[in-house]
Amino acid sequence: MYSGLFLFQAALQMALFFWLWRLWRERGVVVAAVLLLPQFGLVWDNLIVGAGRFIGLGPVLEALSWPRFWLHWLSGVWLVAASGAILRHAGFAFMQPTRAMLMFCAATMALMLYDLPHFWTDSLHPVCEFDLVRYSTAVAPGTFCFPDQQVVTGSPPFASIVTCLVVIMAGALLLVRHRFPWMMLGGLLMLISAAPPFRALKLDNFGEVLIVGGCIWAIARFAPRRVTSVGQPR
Repeated sequence: MYSGLFLFQAALQMALFFWLWRLWRERGVVVAAVLLLPQFGLVWDNLIVGAGRFIGLGPVLEALSWPRFWLHWLSGVWLVAASGAILRHAGFAFMQPTRAMLMFCAATMALMLYDLPHFWTDSLHPVCEFDLVRYSTAVAPGTFCFPDQQVVTGSPPFASIVTCLVVIMAGALLLVRHRFPWMMLGGLLMLISAAPPFRALKLDNFGEVLIVGGCIWAIARFAPRRVTSVGQPR
């Protein structure tokens, strides 16, 4: 059941990836191009977790699992900068000066630096829960694959929580000014899905579909269209 759920979520994330690609190609929206890398990471993450039971534990699955974490540590917080760009496209006056966008980019860089030590301090361990077979940086009680396994405690997802809060606050501004609720709702549902007891039910990856979907919808709603040579949008 859960393997099928993750493969379905991979398909949803792939659809969002192509939506971003289309926004970039048709409108030339920079923020859509920037989000292509973390969006590919979400596709890969769900795909490898869903396919883990078919691949089986071993060097192949472990090697395929590392990019899941590399892409998350590198680009998982890029929604912070994207939130600033969306507010700018939505016409908020405080976001029009370059320094305002630079502040969102600086916050993104700070969160990336916060996650940077994971690249050389974390290791992967087998995890078996429900019908999922995967590798993770943390092992909770009841998810052992072998009798002699031990619990491995993961670090708090501080950068991810901050990213989620930024998306929620930016989405709240869009709701108040433009009556556009979907970015805020996506962020709220992501935050709820990552909290107990929903995280234990592995619903946080579906929360990622919702938060990214809300942000992409906002880009599609507020990003300007390209203007043709005769001055007409296309």
